[in-house]
Amino acid sequence: MHNCRTPQTDRRPALSPLRLHRFFRYTVPLILVLAIMFAPVEFLFSADSIVENKGFPISISGPLSTRAEASAPWKHEYYLRGDEAFQAHSRQIIETGITAPSGQGEVYYAGPSDDVQGIINMLGPGDTLYLRGGVYSRKIRLYSGVQGREDAYITIAAAPGEEVVFDGSGLNGHDQDQDGPSMFWLYGCGYVQLTGFEVKDAHGRDASAILLEPGTHHVVVSDLTIHNITTPSPKSEDHCCNAILLMGRGGSTISNVLLFRNNIYDCKTGWSEAIAVSANVSSVNIVANQLTNTGNIAICFAGNYGNAPSSVDHPVHGLVFGNIVTNCHCGYDTGFAIYADGTQDVDFICNTVRDCDGGIEVGAEESGSTHTILVANNLLVNCAEAAVGLGTPGGSGHVRDVTVYGNRYRNVGWLSGGASILRFGASGVNSYDNYYIDNDEDIDLPFFDTYENPALH
Repeated sequence: MHNCRTPQTDRRPALSPLRLHRFFRYTVPLILVLAIMFAPVEFLFSADSIVENKGFPISISGPLSTRAEASAPWKHEYYLRGDEAFQAHSRQIIETGITAPSGQGEVYYAGPSDDVQGIINMLGPGDTLYLRGGVYSRKIRLYSGVQGREDAYITIAAAPGEEVVFDGSGLNGHDQDQDGPSMFWLYGCGYVQLTGFEVKDAHGRDASAILLEPGTHHVVVSDLTIHNITTPSPKSEDHCCNAILLMGRGGSTISNVLLFRNNIYDCKTGWSEAIAVSANVSSVNIVANQLTNTGNIAICFAGNYGNAPSSVDHPVHGLVFGNIVTNCHCGYDTGFAIYADGTQDVDFICNTVRDCDGGIEVGAEESGSTHTILVANNLLVNCAEAAVGLGTPGGSGHVRDVTVYGNRYRNVGWLSGGASILRFGASGVNSYDNYYIDNDEDIDLPFFDTYENPALH
């Protein structure tokens, strides 16, 4: 964990009790049978009948085994978080696979020897900065003056066909409390897109590739390659770093964020996480990222650690969908690959976890509660502690209102007596249709197609 509608009036004559009886006994069953026979698959498996509609439904595709199809009623749709316009913007990116500039503003080009920060400081709604190929040994800051619009995002991207690398080797932190660099520091900016480049070799306590701080809003981070983000002494509890950190300190909320199709690998995050969403943060979508060998925990939503006023000191409204986490091992503590800790209203759907200390955990380490959590249709393979953990042994918080549904697992729990789902004091748990995979071939069936990196248009 990072411490660091109105009903319509019916004017028709009322039915008599006898007619009502006949109607429900004969007509309703016939209607239901006919509906099931002729309804499209997407309707039968619609999420609207199972979970609250939280935004635009987005169709996904990809082969599932017959058994999984039969027990996965919402596999065809998922629900993005954020305001309506941001949901629509994110949906466009995810469905097309392209983080496109708005095309409404000016277009700038800069190379490693140019004043990149100076250009960024003057970017306005709809502007695009294309970065030329090369190595950039510098940190980038996007302050509150860097503001796009709902219909005109600012885009900072690698120029099409060019390899852009931000290298943090030898760089220091941005203040006295941080000795490792934050390569991209977003503090209060809005309607911004970062896409298509590489960030590597940021070393030191509290180092990060991408850092979002209070007031930052409407941000897309997509198609980045992030690696070798490390803290010097990972076993020491005050040594932390992150590939991507959303740190909602204080009363100004970080909101409306999409992290899409980033590739994160070979990090040593200490007692923090590769992707961390902490404290006062709302409406974050973590979709189709790959995380490999990141140490400790790969993806975490965490709160109640005193980083913001108690009423908002926890992330709310999140979607963690279609991510692949592989080979995440802590070595000095038990760290499940994906973790909900002191957060509310977060869905963990269609993720794959392989070869990790644990699969997905819902806990509450600090005072307060973790609640309204959905863990559904995930594939969990070779997880030492368990496929799913519910509750935190020795934690001072409480876990409640958790649905664990339709998950597939194989070879899990050998460190806990063969447990697939571990439960420690959680209440209001609804767990059903989770099952062990008997056939190795089912392990390799994906939930949806993996995107290839497209050219930026």
